[in-house]
Amino acid sequence: MSVSRRQVLLFSGLGVLGAGALATPLRSIEAKSASALPEEQMPVPYRTRFTQAPFLVPYAVGTDPSDGETIKYFSVDETAAMASMLPNRNMLTPILGYNGIFPGPTISLEQGEKAFLRVCNHLPAIHPSAGYTLATSTHLHGSASLPQFDGYASDVTNTGFVKDYQYANAQPARTLWYHDHGVHQTAQNAYSGLAAQYHLHDPLERALLPQGEFDVALTISDAMFAANGQLAYDDNSHSGLWGDVIFVNGQPWPVMQVQRRIYRFRVLNCSISRSFRFRLSTGEPVTMVATDGGLMPYAQQVGEWRHAGAERYEILIDFRNYQPGQRVELLNSSNRNNVDYDFTNKIMAFDVVDAPVDTSDGTWNTLPYELDPHNEVMALQPQDAIKRRHFRVKKTDSIWTIDDRGWADVIASNYQDVIANPDLGDTEIWSFENSSGGWFHPIHVHLVDFKIIGGEDRSTYAYEQGPKDVVYVGEGETVQLLMKFGPHRGRYMVHCHNLPHEDHDMMVQFRVGAAELEPPNHDPILAAPGYWDDGSVPPTYPLAPEFRDVPPGTQFRKEIGWLAVNGITTGWPDQTFRPLAPVSREAMAAFLYRLCGKPEHEVENTFRDVPASNPFRLEISWLAEEGITTGYDDGTFRPLGSVSREAMAAFLYRIAGEPDVESAGVFLDVLPGHQFYREISWLASTGITTGYPDGTFRPGAAVARDAIAAFLYRYAQKFGRPNREDLD
Repeated sequence: MSVSRRQVLLFSGLGVLGAGALATPLRSIEAKSASALPEEQMPVPYRTRFTQAPFLVPYAVGTDPSDGETIKYFSVDETAAMASMLPNRNMLTPILGYNGIFPGPTISLEQGEKAFLRVCNHLPAIHPSAGYTLATSTHLHGSASLPQFDGYASDVTNTGFVKDYQYANAQPARTLWYHDHGVHQTAQNAYSGLAAQYHLHDPLERALLPQGEFDVALTISDAMFAANGQLAYDDNSHSGLWGDVIFVNGQPWPVMQVQRRIYRFRVLNCSISRSFRFRLSTGEPVTMVATDGGLMPYAQQVGEWRHAGAERYEILIDFRNYQPGQRVELLNSSNRNNVDYDFTNKIMAFDVVDAPVDTSDGTWNTLPYELDPHNEVMALQPQDAIKRRHFRVKKTDSIWTIDDRGWADVIASNYQDVIANPDLGDTEIWSFENSSGGWFHPIHVHLVDFKIIGGEDRSTYAYEQGPKDVVYVGEGETVQLLMKFGPHRGRYMVHCHNLPHEDHDMMVQFRVGAAELEPPNHDPILAAPGYWDDGSVPPTYPLAPEFRDVPPGTQFRKEIGWLAVNGITTGWPDQTFRPLAPVSREAMAAFLYRLCGKPEHEVENTFRDVPASNPFRLEISWLAEEGITTGYDDGTFRPLGSVSREAMAAFLYRIAGEPDVESAGVFLDVLPGHQFYREISWLASTGITTGYPDGTFRPGAAVARDAIAAFLYRYAQKFGRPNREDLD
């Protein structure tokens, strides 16, 4: 089927591709163009310079007192703006963007660094051309977020309101992206520009793959234009939108200059419907190193790959053997049921330059093979599954559904209707059947990463041999996914990432755990609602004090920082912590007193060697009153004496309320009859200590200051910080 330019009617940013033309399966459609711009105003390939989105800088950095992890505070404004996307730089295109740009600013963090993201809806109340209410919901795609921070479709933030999102970033390194997920308007909002990348790093990925300027984000999308330069929107009776202009990072068919070395590219298909089949013009393979959920077990050499909306693939391209002045193109061979135009077979170009290469960077000439062979998701086996479920994706009476259900059913049930309820920690196999020959469906399961274990010729798709969260379910295909549910209880969405399909109405939800076990503070709508933006900035935690003798890489650095940010230690006046120094008994009294929240206490004369002049007299007196210490038989406390490991076990055991001990006999040098046998056994049973690799505890050894930081940190993580009432 061929569609001429004259047959395409586009008015003021709203389009119709022949009324009802795509209400039936597409098969294959080729056309010259879809935009209504005059030919001389249309972008053409390889006339623009490659650019990348800026990195978002946190407005504050703190230390979470609950666990000592760094927390970075970010804020983005959702705003209407004008973008230069066309050759005529005087013809600007209205967009919606995070901080007014498309793609929005990239957020980059290390594994374990927490993020607080404040999203301010400063958009017009009504979409300027489409006329619907601009309420938004921000989804961090690829994150195992709590339900209230997952971008639940009906958890919308209206114009003039803000919502604060919190992300633990505990997963392995990966390419994520954040985009709008507002109910029934996700396609139009994302198409208008509300999308951006989010990068999570970890030590393994840092060591294996190129970093910095050689770690390159490619956010690929397509669009069509009205005669006035606005984005035209035509989803063809909700079948999909296929633009005639391909954008990379907001620029049409850009050209990037590259050195003669290996580059890493994070490829995100940000199109709301179009899928791609990428390949290099030279015929050389790329090295696939990561999928949606991070590093693959082993790198794969791939000549071309099928890439649906929302999928992320990380590839290495080796430019070492190309000559200066040579151009390498990233091309698109397309897939069934796309609508293709004159230039949608091209994506971008790389021009090789003769710039000096820094050969001290080991990644410049390294194509790694072994990446993450012990990846937890890829280690799952079908026999681990305790249940199999089968779902059919289809179109019924103009409505897209999953097993004949959609988001309207979820709304009608007061958000309780679920298609599955695996328990926390369960492993299951889910099959998605697409019996239609007319549409492909990229299915996204929120919260989890999965392993693709079955489907038509799936084992031959080398590029899918890594952890995924979106699967391309092609025409006539049935795909099997193996996944383990966690780490949170609550309700999460499953939907097609052809976004017009999602909006009409191919989205359902599952619940992890039984409904009665769902924590109230995990409600996806009520637990963390948006609030009126009065211009104030939420309070931030302070950054943990830096000790000059605890540099990055120091063992127990996080635990020492946690001790400091919670006010349990201030260190020494010379800004040192002296991590290897033994802990004195008076310092231990102070640490425990502060751990318990500095309860009110009237000082008593308890020990004859603790005079009124002792700086820790209050803390030592409190320790004695609570029964945590009785001192020595001679009536002394010996405040400057070192704390032994067995005494430390006794102190923590008593603070915990002297609980029953379920296991004993853990260490070779702590046998029944030892004075503190019970206390040390309890300490081991809780995981607060594991002892030494040789199976000993060394009870009489002095405790160093860094070790006491670790013990107190683990105690607080296990039991919380006790208060006076806990001890009474």
